[in-house]
Amino acid sequence: MPAGGPQVKSLPADLAAGATTALVGIPQAMGFALVAGINPLYGLYTAAFSTAIAAFLTGSSYLKVMLSNVLAVSIYSVLAPVPEADVPATLFVLTLLVGIFQLGFGLIRAGSLTRFISNAVLTGFVTGAALLIVLGQLGNLTGYELPRDAIQVLAMLDLILHAGEIRPDALAVGLLTIALVIVIRRVPHLSSVALLLPLIVATLLVRAAFPGVALVGDIAAIPAGLPALILPDIALAPDLLIPSLALAIIGLVMAVGVTEAIPERDGTIADVNRDFTGQGVTNIVCSFLQCAPSAGSLSATALNVSAGAETRTANLISGVIVGVVIIVAGPLAEQIPLPALAGILILIGAELLYRPHEIACICRYSRSGRWAMAATFISTQVLPLQYSIYIGVLLSLALYLLTSTREASVIRLVPVDGGMFREEPPPVRLPAGRITILTVSGSVYFATLRAIERSLPSPEGAEGAVVVLALRGRVEAGTGLFRMLERYARRLRAHNNRLVLAEVDPRLLGGLEETGASAAIGRGNIFVATPVIGEALREAIRAAEAGE
Repeated sequence: MPAGGPQVKSLPADLAAGATTALVGIPQAMGFALVAGINPLYGLYTAAFSTAIAAFLTGSSYLKVMLSNVLAVSIYSVLAPVPEADVPATLFVLTLLVGIFQLGFGLIRAGSLTRFISNAVLTGFVTGAALLIVLGQLGNLTGYELPRDAIQVLAMLDLILHAGEIRPDALAVGLLTIALVIVIRRVPHLSSVALLLPLIVATLLVRAAFPGVALVGDIAAIPAGLPALILPDIALAPDLLIPSLALAIIGLVMAVGVTEAIPERDGTIADVNRDFTGQGVTNIVCSFLQCAPSAGSLSATALNVSAGAETRTANLISGVIVGVVIIVAGPLAEQIPLPALAGILILIGAELLYRPHEIACICRYSRSGRWAMAATFISTQVLPLQYSIYIGVLLSLALYLLTSTREASVIRLVPVDGGMFREEPPPVRLPAGRITILTVSGSVYFATLRAIERSLPSPEGAEGAVVVLALRGRVEAGTGLFRMLERYARRLRAHNNRLVLAEVDPRLLGGLEETGASAAIGRGNIFVATPVIGEALREAIRAAEAGE
């Protein structure tokens, strides 16, 4: 087949998908820029350049890289203390640093590390960010200027106390936009313009009947044309290192979720580390093109796939279409009413907030996850969002350590018919003159060894007993395990009992010998694992029964 054949065949589908995501992405890009506290023009630049450039670089063929809702709230918390005149320069340096960190994560292949951020923590974080989006847009929706409180709930209380200052015309425009989006989404073949069409209607309505409603042009100018190249001010970098690292982590965790949720056409999962490097290079390049930090978006990628995208060309087309719109009709965006954009953002935030099934599952099945989710959610409301992700990471690690420590235990294996075993709790004391078969459940590392050792049956009062301990799958246990086994072997021997190790990985033999554990156990009491599961265990049991 000639080169480019598949791309030509898929071009009609990719054109349709690219046009759909562009039509949806234009109002989203402006709205998320509004959430981030930056000129909506920078959101449009990001939708054009980040999406198009990343189309060539990421591992996933469908991953749509853009300014997402969660990133937007995080950017706002970084830029809020910055003087208004310095916001653009700070934003572009932030984009550069986020890209450098993302590229670094990709080069060191840190994709596997994202699994240490638990779903409970991520749910609390995303839910908290969604609430911030809703609360942050109440001012634009109602026409009442809210105070820029660090705690948005206090701003909502301020709105309630000043309900008499709400502008009915602004509120009417915002609520009408929300209603139109909901209705148009239900109309077949109009879903691609379900965000754009209500903005057009709201804009015409304001020009005809509500001239006093605030417009995008009241807060920022949106000239026609593409951006001029700029050079990020590296002098601003030192103060932005910590928040940019947080933004990079947020973006990458979201992107991993997208890649795993939306596989390639052949069912495989794309290389997340290539996604990292692709997003990193994209942000580095786009920092010179006046773009905001970007990352993979689950909702935008899902829309890309559902719209029929077959190759990465769909994202390229989407970015190009947004660029053409900026060139041809950029100044028209200044006429969009702010309450209309706010209504769309509130609707997006509310949809993110409505996750009852997932929240209920976490609360029902994970007690520690429940508290981690709640703590992360609260931290998003009282702390800058970029620091909440650090709290989330620490909570995830604490959950992992706590859970694995609790789950580490010793299990007794009781032989039953057919050569199988029944699991039972281990005896508190060894039965004299009998063989007790044990195995270890859970993770074996330094923090769990004490719990495991406490679970081992006491040899006191027993004589002639044999403990057969199966260790299959324990490859990187560390010297702590060797010391524990040596201590237990000596305790058993002190009461005329014996320890037999079964299913020992060959790589552990050296450690047993170097630490002296094999001498305490007896080299003849160590049975090395074979490729056949259970073979070494049965051999060890036969040796124990024979008194060898």
